[in-house]
Order: sequence, then C-alpha cells, then structure tokens
Amino acid sequence: MSEKSLDKLIATLKYEAVEAADKEANRILESAQKQAHKIIEEAEAKKAALLNSAQKEAQVTLNNGDAALQQAARDLTVSVRNDLLKLLKVVLRQEVENSFTPELMEEAILKVIENVGGGIALQLPGSMEEKLAENIQKRLQSSNHFNGIIQDSNLLQGFVVTKTAQGWSYEITPEEVADLLNRHLSPRWGAMLKKASEG
Repeated sequence: MSEKSLDKLIATLKYEAVEAADKEANRILESAQKQAHKIIEEAEAKKAALLNSAQKEAQVTLNNGDAALQQAARDLTVSVRNDLLKLLKVVLRQEVENSFTPELMEEAILKVIENVGGGIALQLPGSMEEKLAENIQKRLQSSNHFNGIIQDSNLLQGFVVTKTAQGWSYEITPEEVADLLNRHLSPRWGAMLKKASEG
C-alpha cells in the first residue's frame, strides 16, 4: 500500500472516528439536555406543589389563629362581664347596708307590721339603740298587731318579723334585700353590658 493510500485511509479513519465521536457527543448532550429538562420540570412541579401546600397550611393556620382570637375575645368579654356583675353586686350590697339606717328600719318595721296584721313578734339586733326600740314599741302599742320586741345578739343587722299564731317568720336584713335586688337587677345589668360590648 502506498503512502498516499495509507494517509488517505488514516484521514478517512480519523474523519469517521471524529464523526462518530461527534454523533456520540451530540447524542450524550441531547440525552443530558432531555434529562436536565425533565429534572427542571419535576423541580418546578415540586416547587408548585410545595408552594400550594404551604399556602394552604398558612391559610389553615391563619383561620385557626382567627378562630382562637375570636374565642379568646368572647371568653374575655364574658369574664369581664362576670367580674363587673360581681363588682356591681358588692357595690349594691354596700349601698344597701349603708342605707339601712335606724330611721329606715323603723319605717320598714312599721310598714311590714301594718301589712302583715296582728299577732306579730319582732326581733331586733342586740346592738340596736334602746331609743329606736322604744320608739318602735311606742308606735306599735297603739295597735293590736304587736306581741313584743326581742333583742337578739345573733342578729347583726335588720330585723325578724314572726307571725306567732301561724308559725312563720321573715328575716329582713341588708344582705337579704341586696340579694333580692341583685336577682332582679343582674339580668338587666347583664343585658346592658352585653349591648355595650357589642356596640
């Protein structure tokens, strides 16, 4: 074989080898690009799914937070309303106690005995002034409603009216009056407080 033929053969082999290598390189490159494209698409899909999931989770957290805040606000409103009602009860009791003067008791005793009728015994606190007890006794002796006054050291404030023939008695004290007023006023106060908290 001549040198020219050998060179031509070598050149042909080189050309074919280079061409085959280029084709293989192009195939590898194309395959790599397809794989890279596939990886990018999968990553984009995962990213979109993660973002969507994160947004849903964030919305659920926000909704739960809003619900918890609303419940906390309702609980606080109810708690404050109950505390205010307790405070109003204490103030009412104090005001009634301060208003339970000897003069008021004298008028209340006379009114109760006038309305209840005859056969009445009266118990007064042991600490009550003698003068007040005497005034009440004088005013009642003119009527036939009255059986007498007993001073009771266990009774701190108020008075007890007993219908001796029928065996019943009523204790009228600042606490009893305040509790009665509180039962009557609490629903109204509650409604006012509820209306104020909603407005």
